Amino acid sequence: MAHVHVLGHPTLPLRIEAAPADAQVFNAHNLCLLLSRAGVPYTYYGMEGSVLPSGGCFVSLGRTRRRWAYRNAWHREYTRRLQEALQAHLDPSLRPQVVLALYGAAHSDVDCGPWPVVEAMVGYDHCWAPYRVFPSYAHQHVLYANPAPRIQDYKWFDTVIPHFVDAEAYQVSPERDDYALFLGREAADKGIGIAREVCERAGVPLRAVHDGVWGAAKTALLSRARLVLMPTLYVEPFGYVAIEAQMCGVPVVTTDWGAFAETVEEGLSGFRCRTLAEFVAAVHRSAGLAPAPIRGRACRLYSIEAVMGDYLSYFGFVWNTHQNGGYYAPDALRRPLSVGRPGPS
Repeated sequence: MAHVHVLGHPTLPLRIEAAPADAQVFNAHNLCLLLSRAGVPYTYYGMEGSVLPSGGCFVSLGRTRRRWAYRNAWHREYTRRLQEALQAHLDPSLRPQVVLALYGAAHSDVDCGPWPVVEAMVGYDHCWAPYRVFPSYAHQHVLYANPAPRIQDYKWFDTVIPHFVDAEAYQVSPERDDYALFLGREAADKGIGIAREVCERAGVPLRAVHDGVWGAAKTALLSRARLVLMPTLYVEPFGYVAIEAQMCGVPVVTTDWGAFAETVEEGLSGFRCRTLAEFVAAVHRSAGLAPAPIRGRACRLYSIEAVMGDYLSYFGFVWNTHQNGGYYAPDALRRPLSVGRPGPS
């Protein structure tokens, strides 16, 4: 079993309550929770004040009040601290070892020696490592359209494993309130203006929450909604809220592109729309979608248990290809051939 070294957030501690809107902190927490439940030994390198799921070893990189930007003063200092920490904890005698980088370019200047580096849970628009896990085929294809050499040269060893959540943290509410929920940044590209127009036309109250909810309060907000609106205008890499809503048995109404084509099953877990008429019709039709099948699909595809096998298989694949000839490595299978994931619905 591989020992996994997790390179965390360059400015924030691993505590969701300290930054409930930060997707990278959420990613790191969920990935460490997966490793914990799978019994995989791991070391997390992060900011002072981090709280890890059981089974992990925490290496503090101190604290900072400064903002991270690519190769600014804090990036250089962070890289120095992280480099020293890795040199102290990467054991040359321990095999296999895999390094997981979770913040893109923040980790690109770190020398991990002979150990393979995986950019896990890639939701950003830049890549540098030779092994990458994308949360959706939509986001993978967006990045593959980028002519940057590192993106083009390393495609052979990438994979797609969706983001995931702890299903136990979400429940179906026996009662629903009559509001459509918009949970996300108050920004044009998130579609807040569309959400307001749709709800006004449909005659359904809109409840817009832009920050500050996590844990039980977030679950209560999601589970009591009539539906969740996510009319995102850009190509969404994944969209956690869509999965969290479905874990609560709540239908999701989205735009018809990006990761939503993979995460929202039309007529079962929600609807994907391209016109105002479609959005309004979807708001009304959502009332006919039963909670149990919505949650059942979400648990089947996006729970920790659903993706755990894919991650463990991929770690083995990475070590095999890294040690044994890359493309020509014997038995270089990202997952058993009998196991597949559904594409866009």
